[in-house]
Amino acid sequence: MSITVTENVSVVTFSNVPLYKTIMEDTLAAVAAAEINIDMISMTAPTSERFGFGFTLSDDDMGRLLTVAKELSDKHAIKPMINSGNRKILIKTAEMEHQAGFAAKVFAVLNRIDAMILLVTTGVDEISVVVRESDADTAVTELEALVK
Repeated sequence: MSITVTENVSVVTFSNVPLYKTIMEDTLAAVAAAEINIDMISMTAPTSERFGFGFTLSDDDMGRLLTVAKELSDKHAIKPMINSGNRKILIKTAEMEHQAGFAAKVFAVLNRIDAMILLVTTGVDEISVVVRESDADTAVTELEALVK
């Protein structure tokens, strides 16, 4: 298992987005046009013609993001929630490919230490989770203990 930590991560989330609108597409296009590199992208399953989505970016790009957010708010009358100064923890392990329950172990650890989880994405052999800065060191220490 390997753990990689990225500091100074901002999370941008949109809630209660109308499913039939192009808000997600317009947002990602506007962020790209502003030359903001985003990392994690997450979307909720639609319910009652509504959904939510979010993404992460470097805190260094916050000024450009605020300009984009204003443009999107003017166009779609929807405002993002923005949370800066966080850390992304990337847990990569082959155990996820061959054994059930690894994600359960990760989230049990994060729950036990009462870490505030802001965004989650997964891949075949990895889990990326953004937590607030104040929870990150303890989270990494406890997650490293999973392989000991």
